[in-house]
Amino acid sequence: MSKKNHDKGSSNIVIAIVVVLAFIGIALYATSGGNSESDVKILADSNEQFTKQVAPDFSLGKLSGGTISLAEYKGRKGVVLDFFATWCPNCRRDMPKLNKFYEKYKDQIEVIGINLHEDESVVRRFIEKTNITFPIVIDSSGSVIRNYGVRYTNFHILIDKDGNAIKAIPGDIRESDFLLLLEEN
Repeated sequence: MSKKNHDKGSSNIVIAIVVVLAFIGIALYATSGGNSESDVKILADSNEQFTKQVAPDFSLGKLSGGTISLAEYKGRKGVVLDFFATWCPNCRRDMPKLNKFYEKYKDQIEVIGINLHEDESVVRRFIEKTNITFPIVIDSSGSVIRNYGVRYTNFHILIDKDGNAIKAIPGDIRESDFLLLLEEN
């Protein structure tokens, strides 16, 4: 093997290691933080039984201006929280479908897109390019991610109009999930 090919192979390995370590760092950051009694870990893997529980409130600045809080929907309508990142291929595939459901059910169900720590300009370009119309917030402190126990992107939480988290959906959301939320309300 020539020195040039060896150097190129070595640099590819280094890049791969850096990428893996970055993903591990993001996951550790998102799940770190002290647990207080008010922290509710809602994350439910496919092997775990999900338990209905009060959803932690939050208030974050919207990309479009102003703020949004979960409490403002209590007693009014159910909410779908969508935890996403612009670099996530599954989010890129799922968010346009989620937006279609939002447009169909927005009088009865709110959707809030919660971005995981990205720069506002990057998120804004992504939202404009994909024509997403539901409210988008950036969880730059990671507090919402920690309170909900979110460990990865393309993760959804269904919250009924009484403010209870009723289901965690790892992966793509379906219209049947919206219908379930309407049944709960």
